[in-house]
Amino acid sequence: MFSRVKLKQAYQILSIAITPLAFISILLGVSILALLGRKKSEKSQLPRLVWGPYPIINNKYWSKAMNKTGYCSTTLMYPYYSSINRSDDFDCYLVDPNKLVNLSNAIKILFAPYLAFLFAVRNFDIFHHPYFGGFLSRTTLWRCEAFLLKLAGKKIVILPYGSDIYRYSRIVDPCLRHALLLSYPAAAKNEPDIEQRVSYWNKHADVVVTGFIIDGTGRWDLLPFSYVTIDTDQWKPRISYSLHDGKSGVVKVVHAPNHRGFKGTEFLIHAVETLQAEGLKVELILLEGVQNEEVRRVLAEEADILAEQFIATGYALSGIEGMASGLPVMSNLGNESYTRLFYRYSYLSECPVLSTTPEILQEHLRILVTKPALREVLGRAGRAYVEKYHSEATAQYMFGAIYEKIWFGKDVDLMNLFHPISSKFNRRKPMVAHPLQENLPSSEKRFKTLPSDIGIKSL
Repeated sequence: MFSRVKLKQAYQILSIAITPLAFISILLGVSILALLGRKKSEKSQLPRLVWGPYPIINNKYWSKAMNKTGYCSTTLMYPYYSSINRSDDFDCYLVDPNKLVNLSNAIKILFAPYLAFLFAVRNFDIFHHPYFGGFLSRTTLWRCEAFLLKLAGKKIVILPYGSDIYRYSRIVDPCLRHALLLSYPAAAKNEPDIEQRVSYWNKHADVVVTGFIIDGTGRWDLLPFSYVTIDTDQWKPRISYSLHDGKSGVVKVVHAPNHRGFKGTEFLIHAVETLQAEGLKVELILLEGVQNEEVRRVLAEEADILAEQFIATGYALSGIEGMASGLPVMSNLGNESYTRLFYRYSYLSECPVLSTTPEILQEHLRILVTKPALREVLGRAGRAYVEKYHSEATAQYMFGAIYEKIWFGKDVDLMNLFHPISSKFNRRKPMVAHPLQENLPSSEKRFKTLPSDIGIKSL
């Protein structure tokens, strides 16, 4: 019997040994498929889309949105994260290279990326993946992937999600760097490899979409603050809101950290405990390692406030789900090194997230706990904001514009796609109204003088 260590060693040796043969085989296969593909696929037809291979849930929502507009769109992934996702979240799976059972299994795993790559080249036209790379990213041929895709006439869209782009020494905010070191320390040692891959795909990709993760990257081709989209039909907004103000009844705060250090969970716990010590009735609900269906239920039935993240600048999927559920959301939008770009050239000015850092977390939480009318105003504005900028319609518009440019060769101004002055998409719906100015209260006095019966029409 082979030990796990010996299996890994055998796997590594085989990986190196087959590289020349794999390259020649793939090159030949791609060349043949490219010739066949050019005969069968006309540029006037909708391109076939593939998303993968890293099982980030955003891919599910993007693919689903594009399928609804007539595209053939498929997710092809490494095995999913079972603690938070389900097997049916994605369409197809590769063999997991982390599950070496025996030598025969190792050989199957060894060839899986090459077979998946050839399958994808045969069946799809536009490849969407992070900076880690595509189906050859875990092989020694990763530096050849762009060449082989271009040879086959394919297009490449880069969609980073975090660990694939963050090089800690290049992060502007030292607090964010510290939070990443708390939660993802191993990535600091992988910085040279990440740097190579970011540089490689910045050079060879047809389009790069970074969102607010702009540390250390010299390229982006369009500027949504966050390109994450969800199915708003699955996240129903609440019809009625609790009138509890921390004295008349309990106000429930939900926090769903995947890594506490990165989210700043300890500061939230401390703030809740401090308010409780003051006599306010506030309850913290921590959702960790919970399936998405349970998160949806809690946000719909129990939560009054969604507290997302307080160290990194930006809001993530949890914050979007909170807004879609009609909840007021607290997240850090306080670092102008990241946000000014998006206030000026994108739609962040319409965002109703209450910008909250650890230093003001206690005060902002007190305001939301004691002002039920404000919770409703921000909650309803959050739902409107998600419908406008994070729904399937947004994904269809954004990716549709990308494909118009890179596949059909049309003159599309991607860089100003979400410009607050010139974007037709931004103007298709009214501005999202709320009482915040650049995600902060215009004055603490205004919050303190809000009447209890204020409605959204009065803003």
